Amino acid sequence: MKKTLIIISLLYISACSPGLKNLQSYKEDIEEYYESGQYGLETHKIIKDALDKIKNSPSVINPTVVFDVDETTLSNYKHIKEISFGYIPGHWEDWLDKSKGEAILQTKYLYDYLVEHNYKIVFLTARSEGQHNATFKNLVDEGFIKMDTLICKPLKYPKLPTAVFKEKERKKLAEAGWNITACVGDQESDIFGEYTGIKVKLPNLMYIVE
Repeated sequence: MKKTLIIISLLYISACSPGLKNLQSYKEDIEEYYESGQYGLETHKIIKDALDKIKNSPSVINPTVVFDVDETTLSNYKHIKEISFGYIPGHWEDWLDKSKGEAILQTKYLYDYLVEHNYKIVFLTARSEGQHNATFKNLVDEGFIKMDTLICKPLKYPKLPTAVFKEKERKKLAEAGWNITACVGDQESDIFGEYTGIKVKLPNLMYIVE
């Protein structure tokens, strides 16, 4: 999974444009966004709107909702803040292995509704197959106990773009008779392409996955 830090782009812009803030100020803005409640309010509205659309969707056999994991279902904010909003691949892998991501409560609310109404639940993540067990444990520990499948990126395709990988996997599900009602993610690559149903995009000011 290739990550591009939003904050690096902001630093470049601030260096070239008079009047903009320095890197530390942008980091403080991100902290304020996540810790003041603004992130929670925005996410709540997006999930509420999505749930209204799902409730009004046509009835189908095997209705399915596909969830991304990182910054969609599980928050890694504490870890990312601890390393000053950077990205160190080895540290990231170690963090995932600890299964310490925290449930995003708004997503959990949507998930609980879907489980209660007999939707199939798919978690589709660009985490590698080597992190499958740690990811499964983290999801269950945070209350996402019912899932029909957890799909991680195969180790043999490390350079496959996330958007391509996820669209291929959704196509397989659709061809197997899983009617995808909605697809929930925090990246454009999570909801890019076909076989998505309702596209639900949550905010993420910390990084971009290409």
